Amino acid sequence: MLNQFKNSFYQNQKIIHLNNAGLAPISKDARDKILYWGERFYQEGFFTDHDYMNDVLHSRSSLSKLIGCEAYEVAFFQSTASAISQLCFHFPLNQGDEVITWDQEYASNLYPWQEATKRTGAKLVIVESEKDFTTPVEKIIQSITAKTKVVAISWVQFLTGSKTDIQNLAKITNEKNIFLFVDIMQGFGLHPFQMKEWGVDAVAGGSHKWLTSPVGVGFLALDIKHMNLIKPHNVGAYTFGTCDDPTDLLCMPKKDASKFEAGSKQVLEITALGASVDLILKTKVKVIETEVIRLSKKLTAGLRHLGFDVHYNHSSIVNFIPKVDSTKKLEEIGCNFAVRGPGIRLSPHAFNTDQEIEKVINQLS
Repeated sequence: MLNQFKNSFYQNQKIIHLNNAGLAPISKDARDKILYWGERFYQEGFFTDHDYMNDVLHSRSSLSKLIGCEAYEVAFFQSTASAISQLCFHFPLNQGDEVITWDQEYASNLYPWQEATKRTGAKLVIVESEKDFTTPVEKIIQSITAKTKVVAISWVQFLTGSKTDIQNLAKITNEKNIFLFVDIMQGFGLHPFQMKEWGVDAVAGGSHKWLTSPVGVGFLALDIKHMNLIKPHNVGAYTFGTCDDPTDLLCMPKKDASKFEAGSKQVLEITALGASVDLILKTKVKVIETEVIRLSKKLTAGLRHLGFDVHYNHSSIVNFIPKVDSTKKLEEIGCNFAVRGPGIRLSPHAFNTDQEIEKVINQLS
């Protein structure tokens, strides 16, 4: 199955994709889905209506399997930030409540919660990471007080790939009746995740990193037990029914996550996401994880052998302190990368090859 996954991506000898924690190439399955619907919309227009809606439902179902929740608990958005904003701006925070997060959170998670606490008079409690950028769950747990209402953190941090033990954290938040929200963007599709089994209340993420899908799809999964707690941020026909329903000022919002989708959806992007998720489900996340960690460890070992100072936390992200000419050398071989936190961030996916990793190491020597 791993070879089939690797063969589902375009092979280009002139470039090396090692910024998959930023923007990964899309799978052939996703590309084919876009072409399929583009052609059908071109030829058939409205006559595609029933079929494309069913394909969107299929994407929702596949995504829910990967998250570990029910399809009716998943809502689609334009971005991860939009999904998080839906949750935090309608979460019942009060004056004096506390929301806990890490000091290295990506802006799409940090800023919405910061703004939500400002608007409600709640307090944003920012927990300091370790000096090596690790994020041990004990530090979050120690920060919990009687005023803590929400813990809102990323599963895998974008700077150095540090992971927080969500399963152990969920045990504590459930015991203390604290809402646990997890931004799963940097680990989802790369590491196994089970939202309901682990006891996580809500998650959000997006399409364009480890899910190898086009930019433009965010999602929120909210445990059904909290569905009545959160009101829709945007309101339209689909909040209450479908575009074909007659207007009724007394109608009630839907009772599942689809109430958060006010109107028409980005069909090309959502169905392409579903195609890539199906590929991941077929390959198995554990298979992908094993290959990604193998390649990342090989890259880490090679960089350390060359004398680089490397931050690596058993995920995909490998962050190393560059030398004067490191960025120029990577650019010369068409290797994409990101400058994040302490240094240069490289992030292999399972479609990468040993030859690509070796080429990068040799180039930096």
